[in-house]
Amino acid sequence: MAETKRWGHDELAHDLAEHMRRNTEIIAWEDMQLGPAGSARPDVYTIRKSYSRFVPVVYEVKVSVSDFRSDITSGKWQRYLKYCSAVVFAVPAGLIKKEDVPAGCGLIVRHDEIWRTVKNPTLQRLETLPHEAWVKLVIDGIGREVARQRTAEPRSRAVNHWQAAQAVRKRHGDRIGQLLSNLGSAEASIEVAIERAHEQAREIEAGTQRQLRNAIEFARQGQDRLDREFLSLAQALGLGEDATASQLADAVHDARWRLLNDDEVKRLRSNLESIRRAFNDGLQPLPGEVSNDNTPPPVGPVEYAL
Repeated sequence: MAETKRWGHDELAHDLAEHMRRNTEIIAWEDMQLGPAGSARPDVYTIRKSYSRFVPVVYEVKVSVSDFRSDITSGKWQRYLKYCSAVVFAVPAGLIKKEDVPAGCGLIVRHDEIWRTVKNPTLQRLETLPHEAWVKLVIDGIGREVARQRTAEPRSRAVNHWQAAQAVRKRHGDRIGQLLSNLGSAEASIEVAIERAHEQAREIEAGTQRQLRNAIEFARQGQDRLDREFLSLAQALGLGEDATASQLADAVHDARWRLLNDDEVKRLRSNLESIRRAFNDGLQPLPGEVSNDNTPPPVGPVEYAL
């Protein structure tokens, strides 16, 4: 004989909500507080999609006899009557009997493969909900539903905000309908803004990576050129390939000093100076000649930067 599944409270509540959602004519909320802090918080809350009959139902989930009896003794379930037409207790099979359920309440039982209604509740007439409950269901409830559908499966959004707004307006007036419409528009705008921000972030990241790669390549090429010039100068000065920058600077200083004080260099400079003076003398006009504007100017002193 197969062992009966042991249900946790939240697991059983979610299973019941999913069971209700299979009926496309029912809207189901899980663990939704119907107002400010301290107000009623049904495990599962449903509303049937009907314009002629408003019948919200609260499902109170129990997975232990002690919890069920405590709820009955304290009368906790009666707090829900402000927000619903009926209260139904939802339990695993074998936990309680229908005779244990308070008068007017219903009982639905989870068997191994299916939920089965054991006792139908007595429905009370309810015209509408308190304003704070509608606000919670519209704002928080729809936001939860959108998140739930996105998590459950990546498919197109099942809620048409405009149609939902029209339906709520017809039943509960323009104020709630406009609130739903504004919520849908705001959510769509936020999604577009988020996607645009993600796209811009991707473009910025791609551009930054490209600039970084270019900068690294430019720096590498510059370093290669510098290394080649360094090696060439080191070899010209008689240094090895492993010479340091300090050694290279010292070698350059020594080479300059030797050139300035070398006798052969001094003799060549003196010869160049004599050639310069002879060239300038040769450019002077002969006796009786008149110079014109096209005469080249005398060659100035020759400077040698060693």
